[in-house]
Amino acid sequence: MLSADAVIYFPLTLADSLALALFLSAWVGYTIYAKYRAKRSYTLSSLMRRHREQWMREMLRRENRISDATIIGNLERVVTFFASTTILILAGLLTAIFASENLLKVLANLHLSGTTSVEVIQFKLFVMVLIFVYAFFKFTWSVREHIFSSILIGSAPQSSGLDNLSADKVEKIALQAAKMSDLANHDFNHGLRAYYFALALLGWLVNGWILLIATLWVIAVLYGREFNSKALQLLRED
Repeated sequence: MLSADAVIYFPLTLADSLALALFLSAWVGYTIYAKYRAKRSYTLSSLMRRHREQWMREMLRRENRISDATIIGNLERVVTFFASTTILILAGLLTAIFASENLLKVLANLHLSGTTSVEVIQFKLFVMVLIFVYAFFKFTWSVREHIFSSILIGSAPQSSGLDNLSADKVEKIALQAAKMSDLANHDFNHGLRAYYFALALLGWLVNGWILLIATLWVIAVLYGREFNSKALQLLRED
């Protein structure tokens, strides 16, 4: 047992701790806001959800569904690429943790650097490891959901048999397949968003102020692409 006067060592300064807390709050807050906004206005996610529903309705009318399976396969390969890349990034981060002394020497040459010890660098790199582990789980689950989507497409009734089903049943089958594909896209977006915020976290290796500036920059980029991009304007023209 720990003695009464035992002290738990925490390597971060108050400034670094506050910067990390604000970084995590900004990430979680933006995620909640994006989900809230998607339910109440036009966003890339909400508009693509409608296109997925229409895609699955058209899929049911097609006798030959090779093109639909190809699309699912292409989406799955993109997510698999990011999952594989995440493994390589994790390997690089773990290597950097074991070579923290060399990294400290590089940062020491930066006059703005607030990183003063190997333990601080290792802690910051470990936080980045956790973020990419989170991204890896999101990407791999997205891959499985794309597999589920392909199974739903394969198990859907042929167009010649739709006359034997009610309109509500046909719509339910289409919406189920669309929802599964949409879930896969959401998990992919969460993993991709983790990449963006991990890039902002690189600034934390220098000091907390750069982390905060980079975090605001990432949020501005994400907001512009998800809620005010040319792609969104093009989709809204439909």
